[in-house]
Amino acid sequence: MKHKVQFITLEEDDKDLIIGFAVEDLETDVKSLILLRTLFYEELMDEEERGVKVSLEGDDFEDEDRNTLIDIQIEGNDIAIKSTFREYQLDISGVDKAEIEGMIQLLKKQNYDNRFTMRVA
Repeated sequence: MKHKVQFITLEEDDKDLIIGFAVEDLETDVKSLILLRTLFYEELMDEEERGVKVSLEGDDFEDEDRNTLIDIQIEGNDIAIKSTFREYQLDISGVDKAEIEGMIQLLKKQNYDNRFTMRVA
């Protein structure tokens, strides 16, 4: 299922790098798909627990906190996100180009150690 993105929020501070996608939802109108890298605590984590965590509001499954970003492909108005347990398809055709550029820059920061593959076409 492809989720239509209404807007993107970006947050960057000393502790976290966060990309939030507000996606359309038939039941609740909007829900959030979050890509979160917690830099502040990552040094305390085991190696396999490090990286960008992926969560979709309303998703509930075992080991949800271990759902880590593996691959992201951005091509035109489409984004394909592959994580440990799920895959997400996004349509960003309604999102401002400046928001998309900001998202790409923050993704690069989240991937400072090459924990996931990324392609922008």
